[in-house]
Amino acid sequence: MASTANITTQCPEAFPDWRYDHIEVEYDRETASVWMNYKADSPPCYTLQTLEDMLGVRNSLQALFASGRIKDWPIKYFVMASKKRNVFSLGGDLQTFASCIRQRQINRLLYYAHVCIELIHSLSKGLDLPIVTVAAVHGQCLGGGFEAALASDYIIAEENAKFGVPEVSFNSFPGMGAVTLLARRVGGALTERIVSGGAVYSGKDMYDLDAIDVLTPEGELRNGVRSWMLQGGDDRWRKRRAITQARLRSFPVTRVELDRITELWAECASRIGESDLRHMERLSNAQKRLIAK
Repeated sequence: MASTANITTQCPEAFPDWRYDHIEVEYDRETASVWMNYKADSPPCYTLQTLEDMLGVRNSLQALFASGRIKDWPIKYFVMASKKRNVFSLGGDLQTFASCIRQRQINRLLYYAHVCIELIHSLSKGLDLPIVTVAAVHGQCLGGGFEAALASDYIIAEENAKFGVPEVSFNSFPGMGAVTLLARRVGGALTERIVSGGAVYSGKDMYDLDAIDVLTPEGELRNGVRSWMLQGGDDRWRKRRAITQARLRSFPVTRVELDRITELWAECASRIGESDLRHMERLSNAQKRLIAK
């Protein structure tokens, strides 16, 4: 279990003006939704600070519900989105991975992985709150970014968004929930094909495979998500909430399963050879160049 020493719980009375290094929190009263947006100038991947910020938002929302102030700030939906141009998230911090492997700091690698799993497991349970969670995806959504989206109750994406788990390219596999979460949506055989192939799929491709729920045209993501949330009012929200609860009970995602898989991932990662490490570092540098454009 990851330590929560660096995870900050914001004061309920300050909502929605919560401040984080890499996350912006936004409240939309018309849709009764909280939007957790990756900042435009935040890292393109999940640094440890980004993960701790996201867990901080979770803790703060739980405190808000417990405070009783939720009657003044009704929340039905939690939306994970990005303000980055052409990027939802490029996934895990490859630079950190490579550094840990080169320096044989496997405990550090495991700590990062367990923080990821704490977040993924919490997302898969709707943050343990009476809400519906949504991933609003545009641009590139790769590796751990795809895993985080898959942990949400619903994925709404632009048609030309890009999804994939590229870990096979450096002789690894997605170890923070992709296998469990994809299998829950599309079944084991298709999950194995997606994970082992390492291909990149468009939003339209993933919609046709039943891996995502709703498509929007390019540039219409926010409007599409808001329209979807407003459809049918309270009755539709209650139906969506019931469906997500039934899905969770029928196909539970356990912390034990996620931990065991991520520990297997860390063991495999520790054995990655020099050529694969160099490829991982090239991918990390490519991420930086992409954001610099």
